[in-house]
Amino acid sequence: MLTFEGEEALLKMIFHGDETIVATGANFYLGACNQTPAKTDTLANISSEPSSQGGYARLPLARNILEFPTLGQIDAETRILSIVATFSAVGADFSSPFTRLFLTNVASGSAGILLAYSGAYSSAIQLLNGQSKDVQYAFFT
Repeated sequence: MLTFEGEEALLKMIFHGDETIVATGANFYLGACNQTPAKTDTLANISSEPSSQGGYARLPLARNILEFPTLGQIDAETRILSIVATFSAVGADFSSPFTRLFLTNVASGSAGILLAYSGAYSSAIQLLNGQSKDVQYAFFT
């Protein structure tokens, strides 16, 4: 689900050529959360992102064809799919479970733009020390 600020940012990138949001080849960042999304959300609204405990960090995905290689249609909807990225718990468990992913333009903190949320997983994922979870981000229009 695109947030309002995500819609505005994507329109600026496409139609204004605004490279300050995410420059071509620069990174989007993929985060995890246990959030009920709302169109009005910003990064400041995400209260359920795991802390850095256990090595959690947002995963970088470059804005290019190498990291978003799959463009196609699913059930008459156009989507682009990222490469597989991996969250890994190292040294400790992740501080909280996650049920969905989100896409932003900053590696950490709440000063950036919350572009979109993914759909929810069927059940919460709790990464324990030594466990990993492969994820892909699917962005639908």
